[in-house]
Amino acid sequence: MKIKFFLLSLSVNGLRYKIYMNKPSQIFDLLEFFNRQKELVIIEYNGKIYNDLELHNRLSYLKQRDNIEIITIVGGG
Repeated sequence: MKIKFFLLSLSVNGLRYKIYMNKPSQIFDLLEFFNRQKELVIIEYNGKIYNDLELHNRLSYLKQRDNIEIITIVGGG
């Protein structure tokens, strides 16, 4: 049985990553990979800012040379 792998090169928070995957992935897969809760982040994806609901409805699969900023919501007092 032959397993296909995808090599994806993208920028996350200013750092360049080369990620090997066995299937096309979405931004939620990337958040899981980085151990981030999707409810507590805002995503800047190729220069546009998305919240959780917009991400689910608008974004498709990750592509080569995507630029992603993961912004974590922090509360305090």
